[in-house]
Amino acid sequence: MKQPPVLLQETCESPEIRSRNKLKPVGSGLVQKGTLLTQQITVTSTPQSGRNGPVMRIGYTRVSTDKQTLFQSEEALRQAGCDQIFSDFAVSATAKKRPGLIEARGALKSGDTFVVLSIDRAFRSTIEGLTVLDELHKQGITFHSIWQNIDTTTPEGRKWFTYAVADAEYEKAVISRRTKLAMQAAKERGVKFGRKSVMTPAKQRRASKLLTEGCSGCEIAKKLDISRSTMFRYAREAELLAS
Repeated sequence: MKQPPVLLQETCESPEIRSRNKLKPVGSGLVQKGTLLTQQITVTSTPQSGRNGPVMRIGYTRVSTDKQTLFQSEEALRQAGCDQIFSDFAVSATAKKRPGLIEARGALKSGDTFVVLSIDRAFRSTIEGLTVLDELHKQGITFHSIWQNIDTTTPEGRKWFTYAVADAEYEKAVISRRTKLAMQAAKERGVKFGRKSVMTPAKQRRASKLLTEGCSGCEIAKKLDISRSTMFRYAREAELLAS
């Protein structure tokens, strides 16, 4: 008998997506359901059967910023035979709350395989990676990393998994150190980070003049079309410079 199509669902939810509340045409299309952005894909497949029902391959991927896209990694997971794919969009690897990862682990059952594109997409540290792997194995769930091609059902695979997770943690730490050093060097050269100040040199000169004339901070803020907190912060800084 011909098996009916299996409806697979990919979920990608993040504060950024909810705030934008926009639909982008990806794959077979996006459907909005409340505040949850959901992509539905229908494929025809014959799932293998296990003790607790059909054996599934559950995929998970993540990108750190909203300037990155999930399409390539999700496509790689589809090519790897994943039946369901869960994603975290614009979520850092160090974030404690990763809704997509929580949903992916919640969908796993004994006999399933947890598939990731790369180990660093799923785990923040060596300890977390080893802990999660141990929990998966106790539940009868197999782990598979596409890029590292690691089979954790063997002692050798578990050893290489440990090395790979440690390498991912080391790489993340090195990148963080380089970023901090670069920012520190830029600050020493006078580079300022963050939003540009609304207190332009012209407004600073006018504010100083009005202060000497006895105007209150609220009056000056209104005349310069700036917030009172900005005006009072500038006044404090000006007093420190004067002293």
